[in-house]
Amino acid sequence: MHSLHPQQLYEIAKYRMDEELAQAERRRLVQLALHGRPKLRARAARKLFEAAVALESEETWRIVWERLQASGRL
Repeated sequence: MHSLHPQQLYEIAKYRMDEELAQAERRRLVQLALHGRPKLRARAARKLFEAAVALESEETWRIVWERLQASGRL
């Protein structure tokens, strides 16, 4: 039985990964061509998520600021 050198295993794995990535990209392009822009619901969900992250960030900084003020570090 032949065993493969680690470099050969690496090259095989890299080739397979490149093939998988190429296939995934082709599938993505087909989906985009078939369906066009994301649906309104998906776009709205993304915008709501972005807003939630922004609000959470502001809330986090407000709490940190208040704690720093309370501790006398400001």
